[in-house]
Amino acid sequence: MAAALGVFPPFAVIIPGFSVVTEFQCLDGVRWITPVGNAPEAIVVFLTSPAPLPPGMSLGIYLAREDDGAFVYVGHLSNTRPSTILRVPSVLLNVNVPVRLVLGVSQEKQEDVANLGATQEQPLQQEQAATKLVMAERIVDDMYNFVMSYGRVLSADPSDAQSEETVYLPASFVSRWRERVLTKMRKDASFWS
Repeated sequence: MAAALGVFPPFAVIIPGFSVVTEFQCLDGVRWITPVGNAPEAIVVFLTSPAPLPPGMSLGIYLAREDDGAFVYVGHLSNTRPSTILRVPSVLLNVNVPVRLVLGVSQEKQEDVANLGATQEQPLQQEQAATKLVMAERIVDDMYNFVMSYGRVLSADPSDAQSEETVYLPASFVSRWRERVLTKMRKDASFWS
């Protein structure tokens, strides 16, 4: 087991809108936890100790919902990476109800943290790509429905096999659609869900 860093953690946390968090419950000299409160979009974690971490060691950073306590790896700190900005994973969030989180930090071997990061990175990239695809499909569907409801459709020329239906729409309507979508997003960013 690695040398314990002690009761006082060598790091601090910034949660947007709050003072810097420096008080943590020490579990065993190499693991600390603190309540985060309602889930923010992102959290900043940084090293504060003037002494470096022990050679070959990192601090693994985890988040868990208060209601289930199942920690999810979200990032790490090391002597070569003394600060990080972490986005809260969507698996920990609920768009209908505010979710309260707990932050956990654990001293671990750099190889172990690197393996955690590698196993988490690919599913996260796949999840982000899938989310972007779903959002793009919803935006395109919304625009299509808007255009079809306000545009003027001219039928295809029955005597010309190459002709297709044509939709005419004033350019100002595209601006109107854009403003409508932006207004909805400002009121409720999850309205696409």
